Amino acid sequence: MMMNFRKSIGSTAAALVLSLMATINSQAETLKLRLSVESTPGASTQFMLASFRDALKAEMGEDVAIEYFDSGTLGDEIVHMQQVRTGQLDVIPIGSDAVQLDSKFAVFDIPFLFGSREQASAVLDGAIGEELDKSFQENAGLKVLGFGEIGFRHITNNIRPIVKPEDLKGVKLRTPGSKTRILSFEMLGATPIKMNVGEIYLALQQGVIDGQENPLGNIRKFSWFEVQKYISFSRHVYTPITFVMNLDRYNALTAEQKEMVHKAARTAVVASRQYGADNDENLEKEIRKLAPNVQFNDIDQAAFNAAAGAIADKIGEIAGKDFTAKFVAAANQ
Repeated sequence: MMMNFRKSIGSTAAALVLSLMATINSQAETLKLRLSVESTPGASTQFMLASFRDALKAEMGEDVAIEYFDSGTLGDEIVHMQQVRTGQLDVIPIGSDAVQLDSKFAVFDIPFLFGSREQASAVLDGAIGEELDKSFQENAGLKVLGFGEIGFRHITNNIRPIVKPEDLKGVKLRTPGSKTRILSFEMLGATPIKMNVGEIYLALQQGVIDGQENPLGNIRKFSWFEVQKYISFSRHVYTPITFVMNLDRYNALTAEQKEMVHKAARTAVVASRQYGADNDENLEKEIRKLAPNVQFNDIDQAAFNAAAGAIADKIGEIAGKDFTAKFVAAANQ
């Protein structure tokens, strides 16, 4: 009897140990991630991050625990870039401000380089994208998981229709913090003003700035057409979303976790680009309907192309002449 009791106790104890070990292993394998973005729901960067969150949750189920923030809860894009580099955040999307972490990204400020999103996607998904990933790892401590889309940017303002470069002369134009974007517009004659995206509407309304440059998605999302007289379809640059993860955090993932993270990121990339395509197709009509008093116009493409050469040369001095040459060559294939 005593022998059987001892065996029973021993079996129970062994079972408890195995159960405890299984629980510990399960907890150790749970991937915990903090995701954040400054933009509000519906904006291109928020859409991509939410798409990644949902895709990763679908892939991993209870094996991933995600903390998700948007609408600038944790700060603006500059703050987010600091937080992801220090490990306070794990995954973020970065727009034009990526150049502040790596000068190679200045090539995206070369105007009138891409004629279609398909052209831009082919460059980003190829050797150029791989080189940018490697450079970002070395210079920023961030792993590029993929490139989504903010899209082709257009100019809006309250002074005059922008048809030729000289029409930009003296226009106070909000730009992101990218020094090469600022340089481009300075060389085109405008007066660029750095400003956070959340401040643009009031600044336009009060006349602090005359205009801004952004894709149609943001023009619609933030209702800037309500405080603008002119929308000029310039398509002057294509801005990708550089979707990144803290490099140390990435390297700590298991092979299986990396595979699922990459799969979810690719899902988000595809969704982001389709979102941009849908916006291009639908938003012009929507904005025209909502803003009947706004004047729309196309630009003189040849005149702006002629002015773009000198800008490309200048940006090449910042991004690196060899890399810029490869980037331009890839874009022209």
